[in-house]
Amino acid sequence: MYTNNRDEEVKLLKRLWTSQPTMCPKCGNAQLEHLHKKAKKSDCDWKCPACGEIYRTINMLKELPED
Repeated sequence: MYTNNRDEEVKLLKRLWTSQPTMCPKCGNAQLEHLHKKAKKSDCDWKCPACGEIYRTINMLKELPED
């Protein structure tokens, strides 16, 4: 998980899937950008231009802990 708890992780996923500007939860130094922005292959993968962390939302969803 990239955040402190399940609720924050769900909020992060929702922000990414609705294309809201989202700061990198790892470094906090830049807004996340589409990983495949030129090819427009997928809007499910994001990358921080500052630290290089990649956020694959489908994997994040699968790894969410149960309540």
